[in-house]
Amino acid sequence: MSKNTEIELKLLLSDEDLKKLLQLDFVKAALREESKTVRQLSSSYYDTKDMAFRNHGIAYRVRDKGDGGFEATVKATLKKQGGLAERIELNIPLTENKAVLAGFKSLGFAYELTDLAPQGVEKLFSVDVERTTYLLDYEGAVIELAVDKGFVIAGAAKDEIDEIELELKDGEAQALLNFAQRAGKEVTLKEEERSKYARGLALCKLL
Repeated sequence: MSKNTEIELKLLLSDEDLKKLLQLDFVKAALREESKTVRQLSSSYYDTKDMAFRNHGIAYRVRDKGDGGFEATVKATLKKQGGLAERIELNIPLTENKAVLAGFKSLGFAYELTDLAPQGVEKLFSVDVERTTYLLDYEGAVIELAVDKGFVIAGAAKDEIDEIELELKDGEAQALLNFAQRAGKEVTLKEEERSKYARGLALCKLL
């Protein structure tokens, strides 16, 4: 797996089933001790007036990581199959919460975002969540289980976020699918087909 590739499975799970999931014997055996973290994440998504990024299959955000750091991120979907979403993800650390477009070509992207946005960008919407994460070692893979609770916000409009993400940090993608399949036999899991970016565009009536 390339370090610039994100492979994840986004799921909906009730609070009751989440508690049950974390108490399952195979999950407790996989859970890394003291790996739990809780952070407040605030992400702002940007595009040009004519939506050049979206038209090129790109999502661009700037995130307050909740630990004193910021980063600009470009995502572009490679494929989605069997519930798994595989995306290019490139990150540039920032010193402030400000849209920075230059620097992604040097990370391996096909071009600079400034080529698509010579007049700059404007904010579309934000995503504010409390993210609780756990690291799991399962079938030779490292999986991050992230629980996100919060909102997509566009002006006065809001859409609630209450989901979990299983992201492959290392190893084979099949381990992630096997974990979800095994968990699904014990708790009710439902695939969330929409990314936060897609939900934000819908809230802005841009889909």
